Amino acid sequence: MDHFGLENIQVGNVAANREKASQTFTLYPDNIEIQLNLVFPKPEKPELRLYISSRAGFKPFAGNIWFLFKKNNVLNIGSLPIAEWNSLNQNDDQDDYYQRSIESSIGEDNNYVIDPKGRISTQIVGGRIITVRDPRLARMRFDIVGNRCEVDPSHQTFVAQRTQLPYVEAHHFIPIKFQHLFGDPLDNLVNIVALCPNCHRGIHHAVVEHKYELIENIYAKRTQIHHHFSIDDIAQFYNAITISD
Repeated sequence: MDHFGLENIQVGNVAANREKASQTFTLYPDNIEIQLNLVFPKPEKPELRLYISSRAGFKPFAGNIWFLFKKNNVLNIGSLPIAEWNSLNQNDDQDDYYQRSIESSIGEDNNYVIDPKGRISTQIVGGRIITVRDPRLARMRFDIVGNRCEVDPSHQTFVAQRTQLPYVEAHHFIPIKFQHLFGDPLDNLVNIVALCPNCHRGIHHAVVEHKYELIENIYAKRTQIHHHFSIDDIAQFYNAITISD
């Protein structure tokens, strides 16, 4: 409603004012403008109804998840199969560099002083603003858990060539890409989790049920965040909420 303006939305049936009922959306990912009817069908009631159809240019396949999002003052509409939706934005193109930087820092002097609460620092990479991750915080987490997977310390991994230590990876439980939504640093000791490679890939790419099991496991160990976030709040960051009809 904010996008179109309440006064610009037709109240009553479409036929009463077809011009006012017709609103512009942009089809994702084709970036094509389409017109869909959007009305308050019943005066004095808050129901807002969007009419979709193949003829109008948008009709999701059965079983798809359809969505709306606003970007650069454009209201986008689209749909994706559930499997594709659950994998959306789960890749981190900075992660390999981060893991390498942690390994490199392990060979450095261990007598470092750093605030476990972290700090927010950004830099521009490839024209994008990214949040910088401090490898020393990950080292602190690895030291605390003895270079073992926090989901299950018995998970077998391998001895890393560069460090001669059991190989684990650092993962931000609330993903670092969402830093722009928070005033406090997400790159902090509590939010960093040590995971074996299998669990790390699983929390990003597994089926929803297994993702949720991993999230439950870690959430139970991070009691410090319970008064700020429910488990489903966290699961939303991973597209790990089961969507029912």
